[in-house]
Amino acid sequence: MAVETRVVFASGFDSLFSKEIRAKLTPAITAELQAAGVRLDKSFQPAYPIEVWTAAVDVLCKRLYPEDSMPEACRKLGRSTIVGFCETLVGRALFPLLRLIGPVRALDRIERNYAATNNYTKVVLTRVGPTCFDFHLNEKHTMPQFDMGVLEEALEQLKVANPRVTLRTQDAEGFTMRLEWT
Repeated sequence: MAVETRVVFASGFDSLFSKEIRAKLTPAITAELQAAGVRLDKSFQPAYPIEVWTAAVDVLCKRLYPEDSMPEACRKLGRSTIVGFCETLVGRALFPLLRLIGPVRALDRIERNYAATNNYTKVVLTRVGPTCFDFHLNEKHTMPQFDMGVLEEALEQLKVANPRVTLRTQDAEGFTMRLEWT
């Protein structure tokens, strides 16, 4: 049986290393990232092992948000990642379209959006109510709060009222979040 090699694509790193994040990097942080396998002085590789992604997220959370708990730092970094995605060519084109079709139809397409950043994510979206969804993600490499931040900022970019993302369940293979808005 073949072992699955999980990778994160360059598009994920493009979003993670937004202009906002790059402006906060010191030479010491850049050196830590390089030691983890991320070179910011060159174009990103097409794909990186999941361990490089995890190390980069860890460095950024600890160094950019030292006053916060790790869960809160991950949440902030997740939000920043969507801000970074909105700076990319694809993000600048996609979010106006998603706003046009509305949040429910945008969520219907979210598995494709996650698939554009890595080769392993599986999303299970369950509608609980008109503006309430359970969102299961088979992510076991980063803290759930990272993806909670991603989804909070995505809902805000979609201009929904009072977006909330809460952690419902978590196990060794993933977690489920509740997405709600009014």
